[in-house]
Amino acid sequence: MSKTIDISAKLTNERPKLKLAKDKIYEIDDRKNTILKLNRKMQNSDINDIEAIDEFIALVLGEKAAKEINDMNLSIVSYQSIMIAIMAAITGEEYEVAEKRFRESAGM
Repeated sequence: MSKTIDISAKLTNERPKLKLAKDKIYEIDDRKNTILKLNRKMQNSDINDIEAIDEFIALVLGEKAAKEINDMNLSIVSYQSIMIAIMAAITGEEYEVAEKRFRESAGM
């Protein structure tokens, strides 16, 4: 008789959220197809290109959220923090773990 491995409790459609301010909470689209699109865009873009960063944010947070974030007129360091938080949420990591890896890969 074959063994059944039940992972049904581990599968969820709940989306991680990104909180930027008290009233600014955004759902992160971490679905497989969205992440595949994100990976393709990242491979074909210069990660230092601000417009590319805006596109990445629009893809995973939505156009409305991207516009609201753009309207906040944040610093580039703040955008780095947003991108680190998004990547942490997508991979299921704690923010600090993703930030440490980013800093190490950037030689900081």
